[in-house]
Formats: sequence, structure tokens, C-alpha cells
Amino acid sequence: MKWSRYLLVSAIVFYVLYDIVSTLAAYNFLGSFEYEKSFLIKAAYDVAGVPGFITLKIVMSAAAISAAYLLMEHYTRLRAFGAGILGGATVAGFFVGTSNFNILLNGSSIWILGLDSGTIAAIIIVVSAGAGLLMSRPEPARVAR
Repeated sequence: MKWSRYLLVSAIVFYVLYDIVSTLAAYNFLGSFEYEKSFLIKAAYDVAGVPGFITLKIVMSAAAISAAYLLMEHYTRLRAFGAGILGGATVAGFFVGTSNFNILLNGSSIWILGLDSGTIAAIIIVVSAGAGLLMSRPEPARVAR
């Protein structure tokens, strides 16, 4: 199996599944989605309840993760950029999911330097994607014969 597929699977497991399960656990504990920072997630929940939240999370995440994976598979120059996005999504998903479970254990999500877990997750993804973009290298020039 190619390493790009491992990154794809890890992003799906942590950024999508672990986040959904942990968000639902926090929701059951708190009885509300008020702690959720994303206005889209809140709106989906307000309109369609938990199924709306799950559907929106899966659709948005699948689009972003699929785009990153396709960059890795089809554009050699952007392979590291796609890997940065998928790696960042994996780490961010793990962090946000753990922060959501921290609500059950300690009554609060994880805050670092005054930043909530959603903001930290966004920073993780942007920094990882930026690092991947910096590591991208141009394709070698083709010699005409």
C-alpha cells in the first residue's frame, strides 16, 4: 500500500470519524452544541439535528481530504502539499477529538495560549500544508531530443 493511502486512511479515521464520535460524546455530556465554534456545524445541527451534523461533517471533510489525496496522486509537484494537508488533518483531528473527550473528563476542552481546540486544529492544518508546499519541488525539466 502506498504511503498516500495510509495518510488518506489516517485522515479519515481521525479527522472525520474520531471527531464525529468525540463531538457526539461531548454533546451527550453537555446536552448542547453551544460549544461548537463552526457556524456551519451549528446551523446543520439546528436545521437537521445530529444527522445534519454528521452529514455536513462527512461531506465537507470528504471533499477536502479527497482533494488533498488527488493532489498527491496526480500532481508530482504538489505531492508534499497534499501530504501536508492529510498529515495536518490527521494530527488536527486527533487533537480536536481528544479535546472533545477532555470535556467529559475535565469539563472543558483543551485551550493552549488562549486558543480553543478548533483554532489550534486550523493552525495545525495550515502550518502542515505550508510546510508541505515549501517542501514541494518542481518537476525536472524535460530535454528535447
